Amino acid sequence: MIRILGAGAWGTALAVLWAHPRAGVDAPAIELVAHTAAEASVISADRVNSRRLSGVSLPETIRIRSMAEDLSGLSAGDLLVVAVPSDAILEALSQVVPGGASVVMASKGLSREGARVSELAVVAGLNPSTLFTLSGPNLAREIAAGKAAAAVLASQDGPRDDVLAALARPTFRIYISDDPIGVEVAGALKNVLAIAVSGVRSLGYGENAAAALLSRGVAEMARLAEVCGGRAESAFGLAGVGDLVLTSSNTGSRNARLGELLAAGMSVSTAVELIGGTVEGIPTAHGALQLAARLGVELPITAAVVAALEHGVSIERLAEGLLGRAPTAEWH
Repeated sequence: MIRILGAGAWGTALAVLWAHPRAGVDAPAIELVAHTAAEASVISADRVNSRRLSGVSLPETIRIRSMAEDLSGLSAGDLLVVAVPSDAILEALSQVVPGGASVVMASKGLSREGARVSELAVVAGLNPSTLFTLSGPNLAREIAAGKAAAAVLASQDGPRDDVLAALARPTFRIYISDDPIGVEVAGALKNVLAIAVSGVRSLGYGENAAAALLSRGVAEMARLAEVCGGRAESAFGLAGVGDLVLTSSNTGSRNARLGELLAAGMSVSTAVELIGGTVEGIPTAHGALQLAARLGVELPITAAVVAALEHGVSIERLAEGLLGRAPTAEWH
C-alpha cells in the first residue's frame, strides 16, 4: 500500500500516477489523506479534487481518508509518502503511525528556522534509516495526465529496490542518489530563487538577466548544499537546475507567480491571498537565510528575496542591487 499524506495538487497527482498498474504488475492500494474529514468527503464523493487539481478524475481504486481518522496499519513493504507543506510536516506526522513502512518525503521546503524536511521527520520521531527524498521538475497536472517526467530518489544508504520499483512508472523515470541532503537543499531553495527570477523577468529586464540570475542561484544552491553536508553536484541535477528552470518559467508555479505579483507592486499578503495556496518559497527563504548565517555562507539572492518579503523592498531595487554587485570570481 502507498499512503499519501496531503491532498494538495502534488499529493493528488501522485495518487493518480501510482494508481495505474504497470505491465504485468497489479497497481498497489492507494490512500490519499486529506486534512479534514469534510474535504475527504467531498473528494471521495466527486472523485475530483476540485479545489487543488480540478478536472483530474481520481480512479475509484484510490481510497480517500482524512487526518481525523486512525492512520495506523502500515507495515514493512508499505510506503508513507509525505506531500504536505513543510510547515505542516510535524503536525501531520504526529497523527500517523508509520509502523515498518518506508517514508518518502515528497515535500520541498525548509522550516522558518532552517530545518530540512527529513530533519522535521526525525523530530517527529521517524527513524532516519527509513527516510527517502523524492524531488525533481514535476508539474502536478502533467504528472496526473501521464506526461513524461523524471525525478530523483535519494537516501543516505542508497534507495532500496522495492521502494524504487513501487514509485517508478513508464512515464515517471526515477534516478537514484545517495545525497539526500543536497537533493533536499536544492529542491527547497529553487522555490526562493524562482521568486527572484520571475520577478526580474516580469520587470522587463530580459531573458539575459533572468538566465544570469538563475545561474547564480544554482551557485547559491551548491554552496548551501555543501555547508549542510551534501554535495554541490545535486544542485546541477534534477532537484536543482531541472526544478529551478521549470519553477521559474511560465508554468503556473505559485512561487513564480509571487515574484510576478511583487514586481507589479503588490504586497506579500495580498499576493498570497490572490494565489490561494501555500507558497513554499516564503518560509524557505527565511529558513535558508537563518541556516546560511549559522553556517557562515553568503546567499545574496536569497537575502534579496527576504528583503522583499519581510521589509517590502521593491523587486526593482533588489534587481538593481544584485546586478550592481562588485565583480568577483564565478566560483568561490
